Amino acid sequence: MGDTNKDLEDIARNATEDFYELLGVAFDAQETAIKKAYRKASIKYHPDKNPDNKDAADRFIYLGWARDILLDAKLKGEYDRARTRRREKVLQDELLDGRRRQMKQDLERREREGKDFTQSLKRKRAEDMSEAEKREQEIQRLAEDGKRRRKEAQERLEKKRKEEDEASIIASPEPAATKPGATSEIERTVKIRFQRDDTTQDWDKNKLQSMFAKYGKIDSVVMGKDKKIRQSGEKHRKVTAMAFIIYTRVDHAHAAVSDGIQHYPNLESVSWANGEPPAMTAPSAPSTPVNKTFRASFGPGPGLGKNTPLSTPKFSFSPSTPSLQEVTMMRLKEAEKKRLEEHIRKQEAAEEAAV
Repeated sequence: MGDTNKDLEDIARNATEDFYELLGVAFDAQETAIKKAYRKASIKYHPDKNPDNKDAADRFIYLGWARDILLDAKLKGEYDRARTRRREKVLQDELLDGRRRQMKQDLERREREGKDFTQSLKRKRAEDMSEAEKREQEIQRLAEDGKRRRKEAQERLEKKRKEEDEASIIASPEPAATKPGATSEIERTVKIRFQRDDTTQDWDKNKLQSMFAKYGKIDSVVMGKDKKIRQSGEKHRKVTAMAFIIYTRVDHAHAAVSDGIQHYPNLESVSWANGEPPAMTAPSAPSTPVNKTFRASFGPGPGLGKNTPLSTPKFSFSPSTPSLQEVTMMRLKEAEKKRLEEHIRKQEAAEEAAV
């Protein structure tokens, strides 16, 4: 019985149903009126009479709670206090909502009045302006509009030029097709990794370039982003740095891979960025004789015989204008760098995903 009273006390404090309205009785109804109202409602909502109505079964249970609580003076007092608090809160919320709505309406009204006042001031100022002032204002507006249009047109032309340059670079032939035996930048690239500590904390692009220049001429150094990586068998992550050193010759890169760890023990690894390149072969000597090339370029003019000496050829140098071959090589170099950067980004993303 004690557990039952405990359950009823919890229901009396926390129930959101209005038991007086549920039974259809007044707040000060007597015990006989409550019992009579319960019998009438329980017959109507009894589960046996409503086998397919789940709401009727729930209502029947609530009716039993309402009867037991309202017939017990202590439980009825608990329920009445909780019911009064709920009703007061509803009234406070409604009052607060009403104040909020009023504040919102007042704010919107003031905003409308402010806009109307500003527009009236503008109209009044426009009416007070002289014809000269109006013309000056229109001239300034047209000048600003023209400046904006010129800027947009310049940006469109710049964008189009960049797209054409990129398209021409992509359409350029590969270095191997123009120069047999040449190696790409990715084949001359060495990847190094090391953990950041007191010794390697200040190892940046310039420091690594000075360290690895002993193996050969360096074209460029690309620093990767420092990352926290957990090594196998260790608990905590350590900050690990990665860099790519691009040599001008593949044999210099090979020397760095072979001796880098031995010379710099603080390095974690020194390896090829894209796997060890194939063995180099010396380029074959040109098969065309020099005199044949000379005659093809500076052959005898019209009317000259076989034994007539050739005239002195004329040369024209223009240091400021690059030749077509130089432009092509610059484009190839730029394309190779882009491919290398893309390879580095993919490799970093793969390592990050693996961690």
